[in-house]
Amino acid sequence: MSKSLWKQRNFMLLWSGQLVSWVGTEVSGIALPLVVLALTGSSAQAGGVAAIRGLVYVFWAIPAGGLIDRWNRKIVMVLANLGSGLAMGSITLALAFHTLSVIQLYIMSAIEGSFFVFANLGRFASFPKVVSKEQFPAASAQSGTADQIALLVGPPLGGFLYQTGGGFIAFFVDSLSYFINAFSIFFINIPLDAETLTERKAIHHEIKEAILWFWHQPLLRFLNLLTAGRTILSAGLYLLIIVLAKEHHASSLFIGVIFTIGAGGGICGSFVSAKIYSRFGMKRLLVGVSLLSFFIFSLYALAINNVLFAGITALLYAVDPLYNVTTSSYSAKMVPDEMRGRVTSLARLVVLGAYSFGFFITGNLLQYLGSRWTIGVFSFMLLLLFIATAKNRNLAVTKM
Repeated sequence: MSKSLWKQRNFMLLWSGQLVSWVGTEVSGIALPLVVLALTGSSAQAGGVAAIRGLVYVFWAIPAGGLIDRWNRKIVMVLANLGSGLAMGSITLALAFHTLSVIQLYIMSAIEGSFFVFANLGRFASFPKVVSKEQFPAASAQSGTADQIALLVGPPLGGFLYQTGGGFIAFFVDSLSYFINAFSIFFINIPLDAETLTERKAIHHEIKEAILWFWHQPLLRFLNLLTAGRTILSAGLYLLIIVLAKEHHASSLFIGVIFTIGAGGGICGSFVSAKIYSRFGMKRLLVGVSLLSFFIFSLYALAINNVLFAGITALLYAVDPLYNVTTSSYSAKMVPDEMRGRVTSLARLVVLGAYSFGFFITGNLLQYLGSRWTIGVFSFMLLLLFIATAKNRNLAVTKM
């Protein structure tokens, strides 16, 4: 019988570092649009600053993926987290001395996002190294729980810190979380490097090899596009909920509470997702999740107060872990370790491009069409994703 994940030292170091880092990201995530709105009063600018991370991911993803398969992944993750911490620290100082500008936010977000590319790819590529294949679904679910715990703690903490101490303390917490993550990763004591089965080729040949392999995996390509579609929604959801809550006169603190309640739903979903995953086929799971996401998100159009916003958010977050467990487990099983960094970079290139686009389109839809039309556009997109999933023939013949 396999040892409990809670007793596996290296998994817990990677997991706990991720947890602390995501708490910091959620703290600054709620403070960032509030800071931009305070500086400019523009939802489009708020979406634009948040979109920078996705844009730099598009720039860095492919070369970073090739390098992650060559370099020491542990050292890469440590240095990348330190770099992100310094970038967030510079915003902290600018806020402390009242010299922060929107231009500086764009530049520092781009720098932080560049380091994030390497840290993020390193974590995704290293994850299967710290758990067995048999435990990967449970580990993936537990990793999702870390995200939800961060969402449970981060937004209300960010709202409280912003309301009581301003953006300075929120960005300080995010900066500190990156340094703690780097410290945690440093103590992992197993090799995280890629398995090298043959002699190394030139990096452009290795990248081409990964592109060709990925192209000949139609189901992985579909899942990547499906994830990208859901990411467009989830990226902009933060900004959408903040705007909806402000329209109903919610305080910064209560906006954080809305996300906390949503995270509670996500944690409940994470606890049961591995068990549900083991009982149903892949297509049934993905079709069910897609349909539920469409119906639940559409309820935002009917919500008349902030309590209903919180309840709908909890339901929406509850179905996400099952989707993540299903897709990540299949990817972990299919992608060869020697090219995991490169293939992951290709997949994340699409997803983080969608992340950036999600912030951009949400900000502009809110700015020029308003919240109701924004909800309608995203509901229609979720309906299209459900139809595409239901009609995908490759899912029908896939066994998990």
